[in-house]
Amino acid sequence: MRKPSLNRGLLGFSLLEMIISLAVLLVVMGTIFDQIVLMQRKAASESSKVDLMQESREFVDQTVRDLHMAGYPNPQMYSPLMNDESKKAYGLVSVSPTQIMMEGDVNGDGNVESLTLAYVASDPNDPGCPCVRRSAVGKINANSQSQPQATSFTEIQHVVPPDQAAQDIFSFYQQSGDAVPVGTAGTDTSTPDGKTAIASISTVKVNLTVANGTDPASGQILKNSFSATARLDQ
Repeated sequence: MRKPSLNRGLLGFSLLEMIISLAVLLVVMGTIFDQIVLMQRKAASESSKVDLMQESREFVDQTVRDLHMAGYPNPQMYSPLMNDESKKAYGLVSVSPTQIMMEGDVNGDGNVESLTLAYVASDPNDPGCPCVRRSAVGKINANSQSQPQATSFTEIQHVVPPDQAAQDIFSFYQQSGDAVPVGTAGTDTSTPDGKTAIASISTVKVNLTVANGTDPASGQILKNSFSATARLDQ
């Protein structure tokens, strides 16, 4: 007499069924984790972009504010008997596609500062270069070309070199909108031709492209480009 067969439902899963179930579970979990990692990368990417954008925008805005103060207070505000050059701001002193030297009350404290904005291609002591540095020092009673060098500065780091960005960092325009040619080496107020060229400048355009780090989501270099114009009141 045959023994009654056991209920197959009570025997559990076979080895093959277990393997298939685990494989399906691994595929599902892998997909879920891939999405989590992607979301984390996107979040990190957006955070990096925002930080880079804010830093660049703040530096450009500061540059525009400085240029608005170029030439204030101007020599015409004083009596002709005023001989103290430290009280007079002559506005733009030296300009080039990568550097601006100017005078003005950039700190808003009633004192004239000699300010320099300069592109620095490399600095062995500064891994953040190429960069654009801003330095200001109180003007002394001497001519504009004999002012002391500042001992401290702020900077925007990881600036894309002008030749790679295909644009000058600083561009200069007349009131008519025509470009003021200053040459690659620039010009200054120490010569009659330089004075004439600088006196014709009505507007300064700032072009800044910054590349810092890699986008965690796309693997591409993070880049931000900013442009701003400042009309001079000198």
